[in-house]
Parts: sequence; structure tokens; C-alpha cells
Amino acid sequence: MVVGSITVGLPFAMGAQARTPGGRCAARFPEVIRDGFPEPAMRFSAHGQLRTTLRMSTGPVHVAGGRYTTETYEGTFPGPTLVICPGDEVTARVVNDMATKEPTNLHVHGLHVSPRGHGDNVFLEIPPGRSLTYHYRLPLDHDPGAFWYHPHLHGYVAPQIFAGLSGMIVVEGGLDNLLARIPQRLMMIQSTELCGADGQSVPFALSSAGRTSGSEPCDFPGRAIPDARTNERFTPLLVNGTLNPPVKIGPGQLQRWRIFNANNNRIIRLNLSNQPMWVLAEDGNTLPRMRRVRTLMIEPGSRREILVRGSRQGTQRLTALPFAQFPGGNKPDLTSKNGGPTPDQTVLTLHTSGPAANDRLPRGPLAHPVDLRRAHVDRHRTIAFSETPDPAGGTAFRVNDAVFDHRVTPITMKLGSVEEWRLLNTSSEWHTFHIHQNPFQVMSVNGHKINDVKYEDNVGMPPCHLEPQPADPSNPRCVSPSVVVIRMRPTDFTGRFVLHCHVSNHGDRGMMMAVQVVRQPTRPQQARSVAQSPGMRIESASYGGSTVSARTAGEVVYFVCHLGTSPGSPPTWRRVTGSRS
Repeated sequence: MVVGSITVGLPFAMGAQARTPGGRCAARFPEVIRDGFPEPAMRFSAHGQLRTTLRMSTGPVHVAGGRYTTETYEGTFPGPTLVICPGDEVTARVVNDMATKEPTNLHVHGLHVSPRGHGDNVFLEIPPGRSLTYHYRLPLDHDPGAFWYHPHLHGYVAPQIFAGLSGMIVVEGGLDNLLARIPQRLMMIQSTELCGADGQSVPFALSSAGRTSGSEPCDFPGRAIPDARTNERFTPLLVNGTLNPPVKIGPGQLQRWRIFNANNNRIIRLNLSNQPMWVLAEDGNTLPRMRRVRTLMIEPGSRREILVRGSRQGTQRLTALPFAQFPGGNKPDLTSKNGGPTPDQTVLTLHTSGPAANDRLPRGPLAHPVDLRRAHVDRHRTIAFSETPDPAGGTAFRVNDAVFDHRVTPITMKLGSVEEWRLLNTSSEWHTFHIHQNPFQVMSVNGHKINDVKYEDNVGMPPCHLEPQPADPSNPRCVSPSVVVIRMRPTDFTGRFVLHCHVSNHGDRGMMMAVQVVRQPTRPQQARSVAQSPGMRIESASYGGSTVSARTAGEVVYFVCHLGTSPGSPPTWRRVTGSRS
């Protein structure tokens, strides 16, 4: 099989790549392999529209080879896959029928759509027993690729994702045309601990053949264990709701895998029996050229599209390698919840058999995304993720020394401007930076420049630099923050949304900040600002400037929608003001 090259550079800073013919659906959507591998139901748009219902309910569902009661969309684990095209109108009625009686909402992670009204508005709330209809219109030049949907009501995100409330989104085009003859598989990886009928958690296969994770006693027989009661040593990685599913491939055959990390908290590092994998796209953004790797790191919320090739006859294991998200407490006897590495789990088993093929890898460039390294930077900012003791007990997770307050919008961006942000991690554990509505170009990580043009919507923030010889090896101190530099250009849409850590427990506990994009910022919004927080200087240069000399505060006025609490009652809107710098 010989694969050619289709590339189109767009005039703005999305991670944009080849457009579909006519700017719509793929000429031919690649074959989804149906050979017994578990694939969620797929709902395709037609004639430029997708109208669907996503009912959130509590009940028994098929997962991990049994039936367990948990929260899902449409009664499946994961929810149905939505397949849409650039230019489509999407209408999704979300019904909150969860027995937990928790409020919720919907976020279409990574989609470049409006955050206003009933668009991708995470400030809306769906009370128990109510429904809300969302409307999205994808631009004709929307990035093709892998996206997903999940709840995003602050304080409820981690437990609802952990329970199973996730689903995949595919926007057709780009690589679908370029790789039309290479069959594909969609793989949503979720981590949900399940309690068996015997009152023991369900074990899973470790990477070493013949070994399992063991199990722990649990008080929820036949149910998913609530996130707050779990231990990652006993929390499996499920692929489309299945433990260690078998995957078939022919010798020399190429398959395209879209991998979605829908874990609420866990970073995964994948290795396919140390065989090469070729990365095509990250977070719905096609790379300029393929990247050959043997280990693939995917942060919670991120997606990777890869090519794998069948080797000779035999079996290979896709393994989640041990990974310490909190190196400050890295001890072999600890789980990651307590500081140590996650277990080395077998995620799936690849079986190679059948007649040999001679599929060829793509040649030449995959895309020509706009490179913001050559752009004039209109504004520089410093964004710091930090952890401090909470006066009420435990840990407060902060952005720029503040815990999330939905009434305040500290950052205002100008539509079409280019901003450069320095992302600082002052804590001794990994965080992930995610921002809604627009992807960003990653420029450097800890001083190491990114040579290729790499767009993401979710990037890992390494732990701070620890003291080399700590007095207490189990609790080393930070001596300097890690630094990730990104650039972004908000396009098409104004409105208010959020940035946050996609380690969802961190976001729920305060590591989130509201952002807004406007066409014409006011004079205070354009001015320089500076604030001090422990150990660092938080800066925001004026538009067109690079230095900071004074603090300027402005005021933001916005409206919060509250849905009625009884059927038929109308929504109410409350006017809110807050400060910004």
C-alpha cells in the first residue's frame, strides 16, 4: 500500500492540517475494524447535522466482563462515539437521570466551538431530573481529529468521569483522506475500580505474564467504587470498557489507533513490547511529520493517533509502564495516590497472524500548521500552578496563588492576538495544563525547544526541580519551578471559558481559572499588570509590550444562568462583577 500526501496550511494558529474535500466530511471514512474488538456505537452526522440525546443514568452496564452499576451516557461504557464533520451543526440534549442526584453539565473537550449561551459553556448547570439542549456549530476549517465529551461542573468532574461518564468524538477529514486505506480502531482508556459480588475489587493483568494486581476489600458489591474510596494499585485501565482485550493484526499490516486517555487523573506511558509506533496526531492536531517512538506518554484528557505494524507471528502486549506522578514520594511500596508509581498493567494484547502484508508508511509531510514562532507576540503572561496547605485541612490547588472562583475572570485575551504564556509548576507532582476552545503551540519544556510545530490542548507540566540531596528523601523541597512555554491565537469565538489542570481532582479542588476572549479589550484589560505570590512574580505585559511596571485592575461584568429546579420553571440570570488584572 502506498500512501501519498495532502497538505493545506491555514492562515491562523490552529494545529490545522489538510481540509476535507469541500471543507466537509472525508471522501471516504476509513474502515473501523469489526473483528470482535469492543467498539462503542457510532452516531454519524448526516446532511450537515447531528441531533442526539445523551442520557446520563445510573444502572447496571456491561464492563470488565460483567455487569456493574455505575453512571454512564446512554447506558454504555463508554458512551456512544459521535462522528461529525467540519461545518456541521450538532444538537445534543443532555438528560440528568443519575440516581446520585448530583448536578452536572457537558464539555466537548478540544472542539473549537463557541463557549457562549448553550454552546460549550461549562458555567451552565443541569440539576437532577432536568435536561439541557446544547448547540454547536463547527467552523468549515475545523481541525479533523480525535476529541471527546465529559461532564465539567466544578467540584463534580473527577468522580463523574471516574464513574464512566465519557465518550469519543471524531471530526472527519485530514488524515481520514490521507490514510483512507488504513483501517482504524478507536480506544478510550478509562480507569474505574469495580467491586465484585464477593466484596473484592476486580483484579487485572499486570505486564508480567501470569501475574495479576490482586484485589482489596470493597463495600460496594456489584458497583463501581466511588473515586474517593479507591486505591490506584487496584484500579484497572479499561479499553472501551474491557480488561485486556485481544486485538488482531496481520504480519506487516498497518493499523491506525486513536487512543483517548479518559482517566480522571492518571498519566499513562504506553509501550508495545518495545516495538516502534508512529505518532500522527496529538489532541486532534496532525503533526507536520510522523514521529517514531517506542514509549508514548498521554496525559489525562489527551489523545494520540498512531500507526502500528503487525510484526511476525506471535503476541505483543501494550503495557502501561509504572509512572510516578509525584516523584517526591516515589517509593516502590506506595501507590500513586500516596506518591509512588502506578502499577505496570497490560492494557491490551496484540495477536499477529494470517497472511503477510506489505503496507507502506506515509511519506512526506502530513500537514503544514502555522508556526507561531515567527509571529509577533502581543502579550506575555506567566501562569503558575501551585499547591499550598488549605486552612480547612488538606491541600489547596491554585493558579497564580488563587483558588478557582467562578465569579472572577482574571484573564482577558483579544480575539486574533498572539500570546505567549510561561506555565510554571511549583509543586513536586505532575500537573496538566488544559485550556478550552483553542489549541496552543508548545514552544519549549524546561528550556528544551520543540523543533517541530506541535499543537495541543492539554500539555504535561513536569514537577518542579527538587533539591539534589534532600535532608528528608521522602519529602524533598522544590528549588525552582518547571517551565513550559506555549503560544496561542484565539480565533473565531468570543466568550468566557476556563483553563485548568486536567488531573481532575486538582481542578475540582481549585486549580482552575476563568478566561475570556473579547474583540476590543478595554484600556485596563490591555494594560500591564503584576502581582507577587510566594517565590515568584506573576506578570502580564501590555499588548505589544514585554515589560511590567505597574499593577492595573479592571472590572468584568458577566451573567450566570441558573436553571429552574422544577420542571417547567424558567431559567434566571444573575449579573456578577469581579476584578481582573
